Amino acid sequence: MVKHLISIVLLINAFLLPAQTFTDIQAGLTGVSESASNWIDYDQDGDLDIFVTGEFYNPNHEIRTKLYQNIRNDKFREVSTNIVSVYRGSFDWADYNLDGIPDVFIIGETSSGKSIAYLYMGNRTTSFTRINVNIKGVKDGTVNWGDFDGDGDQDLLIVGQEDGNAVSKIYRNDRNNKFTDINASLPGLSFGVGRWCDFDLDGDLDAIISGTENSGMVITELFRNDNGKFVPMHLGFSNLRLSDICWGDYDNDGDQDFAINGETQDGKFVTKIYKNNINVSFSPAFPDFVNVRSGSVDWGDMDNDGDLDLLVTGEYYNGALTKVYRNERNDAFTDLNAQIIGLYMSDGHWGDYDNDGDLDIVVSGMSNDYNFISRVYRNDPIRTDTVKQEPESIFRNTVVVPERPEPTYFYVYASCYCDIDNDGVKDYNAFISVIKRPKVQYEMERKFNSIIRRDYPNWTEFDQGNIVQTGFSTYQKAVNSRFIAIDEYKSKKFIIHEVKW
Repeated sequence: MVKHLISIVLLINAFLLPAQTFTDIQAGLTGVSESASNWIDYDQDGDLDIFVTGEFYNPNHEIRTKLYQNIRNDKFREVSTNIVSVYRGSFDWADYNLDGIPDVFIIGETSSGKSIAYLYMGNRTTSFTRINVNIKGVKDGTVNWGDFDGDGDQDLLIVGQEDGNAVSKIYRNDRNNKFTDINASLPGLSFGVGRWCDFDLDGDLDAIISGTENSGMVITELFRNDNGKFVPMHLGFSNLRLSDICWGDYDNDGDQDFAINGETQDGKFVTKIYKNNINVSFSPAFPDFVNVRSGSVDWGDMDNDGDLDLLVTGEYYNGALTKVYRNERNDAFTDLNAQIIGLYMSDGHWGDYDNDGDLDIVVSGMSNDYNFISRVYRNDPIRTDTVKQEPESIFRNTVVVPERPEPTYFYVYASCYCDIDNDGVKDYNAFISVIKRPKVQYEMERKFNSIIRRDYPNWTEFDQGNIVQTGFSTYQKAVNSRFIAIDEYKSKKFIIHEVKW
């Protein structure tokens, strides 16, 4: 029997797909799983290099940490480094000692089964200096640098498993290579994530954590930084494990929102956005994302149109995936069908490695056919040369970005596998609204939800589907899209409920 939210992938916005492609540059990186990967200009030569950790088979099973130097022209060269090899880990780069050179803190498990938490001081070469700090080893979690106390240096937020116990700790950077556990009283978590962000715009960094407690309970909690004390906000977020979180102002209203993915206590996969309302509250947005766990989320303006797009990797119900979602504004996103290899136990990040002004992608993890993967995808938007003379001059080339018409006509929909009529029998149900021209944000969602709650009083008892908003520039486009949506649901044997007002 189906227990999970049924997600119907509709091609209703296919005519809106951009002239945007991503090309695997065959970078020759060692594939890893249970991985962490990201960009870093470790040698400060002006281009992004790649740092990767995880387990791999090439041809033998090994655990490795790899550093790849960007030698330009789509080429990366593996360079030898003395940084410890780990998997089930995480790393983060920052200039902790204020010498102008990036340093790295890394956690994870070595091939001998030892959990580590090591700090390495950078010097623009591949030879790093390990700094002894009094921090216990951690695996199955994350590490994140951030200046929570506003004293100008970078402190540490670490979550994960330490000596068999889940922990969430904040270490204050006291300079001179000394770090102090501030005993922040955060609930200990493993198999999750911890991230800094100033969500309330008061000038100091707050913390959000997500994962599994020692008791087995799953939580996601935001803590406000109140003069160095971290106070739980209890805002009712989806409680997730095997999760990732990324902050970003996706709606351009001046505050930080966040994307999150992971798995609930009862095994449901989730990918969603929480919109920051500034007044110490968040509301879920309802884009039609594929729900995943054991992956990553990362914001980046990949098409240079002034808003943040979303990169998602992870495991969904039928395997692994990697998705690029273009931000269409008004809480609408388009799946670009970017043809990037699907990965779980994975990590993925934006970065302009070729310095051409747009964001490229590095991903690592396990594919559907159980191969271990690390790849670089170059962002190749279609460019138009508006000056036909002297094409050799790069200063005479212009990227032409056509203006997109603002969506005016909207409809919303949701689906569930549930006993909506309370007759003891579960069915596949789809609810779809009429087409309207809303005057204010969330008008459609609020009206839609209130009518369903009125007509189906037990709706709130179900783990129902998110309400998805879809917008179009003309009424006819909205009509065509709505027709396709209904036809797709009918082809999957859903009972269609039209919600009218």
